[in-house]
Amino acid sequence: MGQAAEIVIETVQPGEVEEWLETGEVLLVDVRETKEYEVEHIAGALLLPLSSFDPEFFPEIGDKRLVLHCAVGKRSEAAAKMLVKEGHKDVRHMEGGMKAWKAAGLPIEVQIEPPAKEEAPRFLCPTPGEVLRAEFMEPLGVDLARLSLRLGIPPARVRQVLEGEVAVDVELSMRLARYFSTASDFWVHLQLEHDLERARHAIGDKIRTEVKPRNLQVS
Repeated sequence: MGQAAEIVIETVQPGEVEEWLETGEVLLVDVRETKEYEVEHIAGALLLPLSSFDPEFFPEIGDKRLVLHCAVGKRSEAAAKMLVKEGHKDVRHMEGGMKAWKAAGLPIEVQIEPPAKEEAPRFLCPTPGEVLRAEFMEPLGVDLARLSLRLGIPPARVRQVLEGEVAVDVELSMRLARYFSTASDFWVHLQLEHDLERARHAIGDKIRTEVKPRNLQVS
């Protein structure tokens, strides 16, 4: 049997998207995470984070053009391919994402001002424990003892996760996903975003100094 044909997603430029937004011809979907959207976003974009993106339940958009975007174009292309596999038609993604949009000088909305360089860093990605407590346990009335029982893990471990003392691994992510009906990778994705943000602040400058991109190196 031959290999399935690779899905190729049509790309559009930021300038085209801006024109379509002005005329109301497009549904622009931002597949970045909530914390990224809160820092800056394109006015009128609908937020559907890739970490919880479900093409099966993607809304019908009528006669509008559908364009997905993210930070640089990788996640939006992946989400677009998911939609095409599910049977959606005329799916596009914005080439270069927010990076290209800003490089073109196009307007953005800012909800959280980035800290000045001399200030202490402002962390935007919460621990999975913070999300678990604020967005799941408290609204649903689930206490620590009940969650421990339902997940099948010791109360001390649950407390450590809630306090951010231990990381969420794949097994715990699957247990939480099973209980709260989320995507199986939702919790480890939160952990990854949290860890990456802190690593960027802690060692990002050091890595940029010590490691040069391969395409910039002289052979």
